[in-house]
Amino acid sequence: MSHVQRSVMRTFTSFVAALCTLWASAQQDPMYSMYMWNMMAIQPGYAGSADVLNVTALSRIQWAGIDGAPITQSLSAHSPLNARSLGIGGSLVHDRIGRTYTTSAYGDIAYRMNVNHNTRLALGLNAGINHAVMANTQVENTDPNDPTFRSDISGRICPNFGFGAYLWSQHGYAGIAVPKLLRNYLGRTSGEDGVSSRFMQEATHVFITAGYVLPLGAVMFKPAIMLRATEGAPLSGDISANFFLQEKFILGAAYRNGDSFTGILAMQATDQIRVGYAYDMGISALNRRAGGAHEIMVSYAPVFTRERVRSPRYF
Repeated sequence: MSHVQRSVMRTFTSFVAALCTLWASAQQDPMYSMYMWNMMAIQPGYAGSADVLNVTALSRIQWAGIDGAPITQSLSAHSPLNARSLGIGGSLVHDRIGRTYTTSAYGDIAYRMNVNHNTRLALGLNAGINHAVMANTQVENTDPNDPTFRSDISGRICPNFGFGAYLWSQHGYAGIAVPKLLRNYLGRTSGEDGVSSRFMQEATHVFITAGYVLPLGAVMFKPAIMLRATEGAPLSGDISANFFLQEKFILGAAYRNGDSFTGILAMQATDQIRVGYAYDMGISALNRRAGGAHEIMVSYAPVFTRERVRSPRYF
């Protein structure tokens, strides 16, 4: 390994150690069970890593048995900007929790460098905006004269930015990211007494991800892990195991500590299209009463060459 490569690896290790100490106010960003195929939602350094254009749409319904339960829709795309060094991407997320609606739009850019002949490191930046609306008029209120519920509250548009590092090869990956660094208040409201109060403060999350692909005869086995760190909330994590059968069918399971078990079924419908479904079975007291979570994913990558078809992406 050259002096430059050793310097890059030392920088990456220091970067990981420093970010592990970061904490924020609450776990707030949407959670995904199939995050391994929706990495643009949490990792700016992932942009362009597939070496082809990739577009992924995902819809998630959390706590399906509760009226007003969280519903999240996301659309992301990323692509290499040139042959080796740059990748770009973007994502659009719409999230509803109860009567609160949040919309986010972000752009990403990643600088990629070779660590050795089969491993690359990407340092990514993202920037975007967030906007929230509290739909008070949708609340069933026993007092029709209550001024709180006479009109909706539209928050201000708040900019934010983040960064991440992503290390990957053909067989595995590891990354750490902070996709939102600023702790903005998305809204402000004034009462009849003239007192102004703020609501919906954004929380900073630290995401650590890693996975590896192991051949088991005709089956490819991919264990993976994701950790989420925030201040004021316990460290949470997902452990998953996916089996790739005939490079066409994917069966998987995951566990989110203290929260749920997940079953994952996905299929490479064509060389260009992958579809997936995940169901979370809650194990916490709230989740047992609220019902499970359903997640649907569709991913499109315009891969047309035989070389690409013979070398499918596992992450």
